[in-house]
Amino acid sequence: MNLDEIIEQHLDSNASGHLAPSNGILTQASQGWEPSSLVLLENGYVNAGLSDDDSRIFTLDKVEYQIPSRLSALAVSNNILFMAMETMHLLRIDLDRSHEVEDIEIPRKMSEGKIYKMFFDPTGRHLIITTETGDNYYLFAKWKKAKLLSKIKGIVIESIAWNRSADRPTESSTKEFLIGTRNGLIFEAELEPTAELFKKEERYFKQVYSIQSNMPISGLRMEQFPASLRKYVVVAVTPTRIYQFIGTVSPNNSNGIIGGSEDKAMFEGLFSKYEVNPGFSELPGDLPYSQLHFFSPFQDLQYQGVAKTFAWLTGPGVYHGNLVFGSQNAGDSVIDTPQLLPYPATRLELDASSAVSEIPIAIALTEFHFILLYKERVRAVNQLNDQIVFDELIPLKAREEVIGMSVDTTKNTFWIYTGWSMFELVITKEDRDVWTLYLEKKQYDLALQYTKNPVQKDRVVTLQANHNFSQGRYMLSAKYYAQSTVAFEEVALKFVERDERDALRSYLLAKVDKLRKGDITQKTIICTWLVEIYLSKMNQLEDLAASSAADSDVQNLQAEQTVLEDEFKGFLETNKMYLDHKTTYKLLASHGRTAQLLFYAVLIGDYERVISHWVQEKNYKNALEVLSKQDSLDTYYRFSPVLMENAPYETVSVWMRQPNLNPRNLIPALLKYDHKSVEAGNQNQAIRYLSYVVTQLENTDPAIHNFLLTLYATQPTRDETALRNFLATEGRAMHYNLDYALRICTQNNRIQSCVHIFSSMGLYGEAVDLALKHNDLDLARINADKPEDDEMLRKTLWLKIARHVVKEKKDIKAAMEFLSNSDLLKIEDILPFFPDFVLIDDFKEEICKALEEYNVHIDELKTEMDEATKSAENIRIDVRELRSRFAIVASTERCTSCDFPLLTRQFYIFPCQHTFHADCLIKNLTPFLSNWQLKRLDELQEQIQNEMQNQQKMMLMNGHHSLQQLTVGNAPATVVNGVDGGAGLGQLPLIGQTGAAVMALGGAIGAGGKMMVNGGVAIAATAAGTAAGVFKDVIFADGPGGGFGLGLGVGGPGSGIGANGMGAPGGGGGDDMAVVVPKLELLRDELDDLVASECLLCGELMIKTIDQPFLADDEIELELSWGVQ
Repeated sequence: MNLDEIIEQHLDSNASGHLAPSNGILTQASQGWEPSSLVLLENGYVNAGLSDDDSRIFTLDKVEYQIPSRLSALAVSNNILFMAMETMHLLRIDLDRSHEVEDIEIPRKMSEGKIYKMFFDPTGRHLIITTETGDNYYLFAKWKKAKLLSKIKGIVIESIAWNRSADRPTESSTKEFLIGTRNGLIFEAELEPTAELFKKEERYFKQVYSIQSNMPISGLRMEQFPASLRKYVVVAVTPTRIYQFIGTVSPNNSNGIIGGSEDKAMFEGLFSKYEVNPGFSELPGDLPYSQLHFFSPFQDLQYQGVAKTFAWLTGPGVYHGNLVFGSQNAGDSVIDTPQLLPYPATRLELDASSAVSEIPIAIALTEFHFILLYKERVRAVNQLNDQIVFDELIPLKAREEVIGMSVDTTKNTFWIYTGWSMFELVITKEDRDVWTLYLEKKQYDLALQYTKNPVQKDRVVTLQANHNFSQGRYMLSAKYYAQSTVAFEEVALKFVERDERDALRSYLLAKVDKLRKGDITQKTIICTWLVEIYLSKMNQLEDLAASSAADSDVQNLQAEQTVLEDEFKGFLETNKMYLDHKTTYKLLASHGRTAQLLFYAVLIGDYERVISHWVQEKNYKNALEVLSKQDSLDTYYRFSPVLMENAPYETVSVWMRQPNLNPRNLIPALLKYDHKSVEAGNQNQAIRYLSYVVTQLENTDPAIHNFLLTLYATQPTRDETALRNFLATEGRAMHYNLDYALRICTQNNRIQSCVHIFSSMGLYGEAVDLALKHNDLDLARINADKPEDDEMLRKTLWLKIARHVVKEKKDIKAAMEFLSNSDLLKIEDILPFFPDFVLIDDFKEEICKALEEYNVHIDELKTEMDEATKSAENIRIDVRELRSRFAIVASTERCTSCDFPLLTRQFYIFPCQHTFHADCLIKNLTPFLSNWQLKRLDELQEQIQNEMQNQQKMMLMNGHHSLQQLTVGNAPATVVNGVDGGAGLGQLPLIGQTGAAVMALGGAIGAGGKMMVNGGVAIAATAAGTAAGVFKDVIFADGPGGGFGLGLGVGGPGSGIGANGMGAPGGGGGDDMAVVVPKLELLRDELDDLVASECLLCGELMIKTIDQPFLADDEIELELSWGVQ
């Protein structure tokens, strides 16, 4: 609609009548007056379910604040309110803290005029005040005093277009903004607040355009295009014209940063394109003032949000429309679908039947309404139907007039002010009834967008469904019927009566999706009905395609058929759980839809039906494909026989992809396989599968192994490589039956395999005999070498082979070659197999070679005998040298274990100088001995005691033997040498003090005594306090880890001295001979090995028991008992 049409429509409207207010006022109709439907909505006369509340949308509240002096102007932005008094004072109120009122002074001279207008930016930080004489002041944020803008002096500002890019909290500058003046000029300026006394706030102030008409720029706005940061539109209005300037702005420096300066204004390039041909639209009228308002629906992004609609106050009415930002260039327009709203008529007070249009003094724009401010009242007109939805008189005092209205675009609040009072127009739920208005216009999608509850949504979709149904748009109506609460039967009958099966199908599908999960019965019924509808439609399309003559029609029908089949498959996948299987099968079969039946069977897991179908069709490839996709092992076992019979390779491949199969259950299928039909060069599929099971899956079932062995043995080929590899692979962990394997191999004449089986059974002789029976010498040799641990058996087997070579083949040369291959046989071993009369020419060299080997062996034996004789002599020398080893025991020496004198009882002394009583050593060592060691220890002690008693008796019976007497003085440790042998030790007289030690070195004593030095043994006797005290034997350690005993020189760390029963023969002083009692010495040697092989404190036993505490439990208790309480 162009501007001329809008004017013509406006004139027609004035000729026919004027709009009347709707708050209780009647609107004009063709036959008298009737209530407006919107009046009913405003007053709440609607169903409670259709309107979420009955509260009023618009409310006019008076602000309870006593204004100190007459108001000249008021501005509100971002919840900051400024009041300008005629006394040139400003009052600043933060509406979040309304009790705090700040009084701000405006510097002025006596000649200056009063305040004309105030302009407040959206951030609530920048305020510009202009006076009637052209003086302009600037106030920033929390300043206490406004500053005069000297560069803008003499210019009366009518409008300002603020720059929204200055909304950042850290930004103190206004950025570049535009100023519209009273004489039709547009300036660009930027203010930078400063606290310096002599520094000006105006960074620059420059004219950028003139409308070439002495008309005030009463409205000015700028908007940035969303798609381009440098593209802007500037909209300027005068009382009769609206200008649009579209273009790109210029950067103010080389870095490309957008902005203006004194030399080059930011918008100068944009306006330069309109110097010759300014783009404007004009509305006739003689109104001296005007206003321009933009609205952005994005309230949370009000600073950055792009305006969506605009409204321009003109003489004929409110010119409004949408703003569209796209690819417009200079000369284009951003205004879309402009309209002119004539001002509603007002009844005259003197003549109620007459009404005249009254022009408001100010307007404001909301999302859905125009706010019209008059001298005595305020009205709200709905943008959707141009109806008055709010009309209220302003409570004014006598001679009080409304001055104007200020809009806080950031917080969306509206403020009306007079000279002495303020009012706030509160808007609550402005979009409450918008859905009904869109519904009346049949804009159902928009109506649905603004519904507030399910009842309202149901009303919209129901009417939308009815509307589409009446217009023949059945598919759309089905969509909306499914969203409504209209009875299912009613909707279904509607479509059935019109025979709209496609729409009915769409409705049923949508209805199924909206049913709850618990509505199983309803879903089953609807889904079954849908199956029937789908099948009928598919048959219908097939019939149409078959009867159509045109190829294009056939292709279209086939394409539609394909789409429908795919849709049906999707339906089955989604709703398979709600369909009865038997009923669905019957429907599919009755319509002959085999492909869909098979698809449905796969969906519900009825794989047996699908496989049976393909088997009946002899389509084994498809049957195997379905079989491989399912997981039931029983299904594998059921269909494998017929599949193996007809498609063995593919069947085995499917089996191998399912490792959970039990091969035993597949034996019937393997038996159905025709092994004889395998062509030469092709692999037997039964063997292929079983070998895979055995090698890859490591199956150990004897039945499987026996079956595989049977298959190998019964192959028509005579090559036994595969069978022998199988037998060899089994190794020692054989899972087949050896007896059965031997029988089946024998039946099939698998000689090599039989030999291998004999060998596996340990029957190496039978294996060699069978190999020789079939003249397979290599196989016989291999099996003859298998008993590696039994050399005699190996030799026997090799003799069998040699006998066969000599006697059976009668080949002497071959026998000699055979002899060279064995390291067990010699020429003499095979000579008995030769005939009685034979020439030795063929094996003369072997005989000579054997004789030479014997000579070499004899020489080696002689050498070994000489070395043994030399070793024996060395040993005799070592034994003779050991006689001079000894150790000195002081008379004060104590037992390491019990701390009692060492010489009071039999004792052990070790090279580490630790000494123990024999009984103490045995006691400490006993806990670490095993059971058999403890038992043997008791036996040894008992046997030694008995043997000593027997020897003492024999000594008494043999009479007196001369022995040099050794006298021991009071020395702590006296060593007496030169004792000759011959005297019995049992009758050695002891003279001296208790504790003296007598040591005999260099000779052996008679048979009754025990004093030896050869072999590392030294014997000591102790006195018990009397001259004829009882003699006690002394035992010394002689083993690894032990020490050296009494009379022994320091030996190796592992040497010990004890009674070892060894001595040199002979009997005189200095002689190497010693009289020994073999049995007693042997017993003592074994006892020494058992208890004195190592020192108790220095040996390996100490290392093993390092984790044990030093004190036993009873010792800890004893120690604690001595503590002081």
